[in-house]
Amino acid sequence: MTQRSIEERLDELESRAAIAALVAGYCEGVDHANVELFLRLWHEDASYLIPGGRGDFVGIDRIRESQEVIGRAWASTKHWTTNHTIAFDGPDRAAGRSDAFAVCEHHDGRVSLVSATYDDEYERRDGTWRFAKRLVTRWFVSDGQDIKLLEPF
Repeated sequence: MTQRSIEERLDELESRAAIAALVAGYCEGVDHANVELFLRLWHEDASYLIPGGRGDFVGIDRIRESQEVIGRAWASTKHWTTNHTIAFDGPDRAAGRSDAFAVCEHHDGRVSLVSATYDDEYERRDGTWRFAKRLVTRWFVSDGQDIKLLEPF
């Protein structure tokens, strides 16, 4: 096994933190309808793939449209992402996987529960890590339920 320098090891740690911030930023951008934050997470030529009727969004303009599609589908969402793994393929490329659970409010007030896995490709270009590709695999979307939503504190 080749001994890595302190600089290489530090770069990987910093890269892991930057990539983790992408995954968290995705949830924050979607859940708070912060389109500008959401768009900063993607490279201009990135792919955001949501099979099952939501669509494939390739390029930053289409990724912007994805937020309109999500807004038509749900009044609001709350995502929790876990089990995030990252594997590096060189200093500027990595693949990741994470699982997500979301509570999604319909426009009529009903709520659905959603489970999904995100398979990601990350690239560092011009010193910045961003999504190059995100594939969403939804495992289930429950029927809408009438539950009492609490007002934020």
